[in-house]
Amino acid sequence: MLHWLTAARAAVRAWPRRQQIIAGSAMLTVLAVLATWLLWPQDPPPPAPRERQYKATTACLLTDDQDLAAEPARTVWAGMQDASVQTLVKVQHLAISGPQTTANGLTYYNTLGMQRCTVIIAAGPVPVAAMTEGITAFPDIKHYAVGGNTDGKPVTTIDTTTADTIKTGARAAVTAAG
Repeated sequence: MLHWLTAARAAVRAWPRRQQIIAGSAMLTVLAVLATWLLWPQDPPPPAPRERQYKATTACLLTDDQDLAAEPARTVWAGMQDASVQTLVKVQHLAISGPQTTANGLTYYNTLGMQRCTVIIAAGPVPVAAMTEGITAFPDIKHYAVGGNTDGKPVTTIDTTTADTIKTGARAAVTAAG
């Protein structure tokens, strides 16, 4: 083998200077490409999904025209969101706009019923009255009331003693839906 290497060196030295430069440049280029290929970083892992993958269950909140700006809806919504993070149950809310009457509220309640909410929580007197008025149209939905008069309808009432009991009740309602 040593004889072969010596013969190769002698042959290269016999080349004109220009051929030596070209051969050396070609060898350096091949080495640079090889080193780049070997040292190239691996592809980064794909990014984690940014949106939550919710279950096929929705818990809905019906509020008066103050929506989430007033109590008890604000506290109910906070409890619903806490439960949503834990259970991956989708939560949404709908405010009754226009006249704050049972008849007008019934339209909004029916909207939530038609959207196939698994749970509807009504927060406040008008939303609760609308829910108790239309409850027979959606017997498969679990109903919860926060404040208001349930008129003996099959509605679970959430304790309104403190903000913590409201939030805990809303969290439990959403968790039960999951």
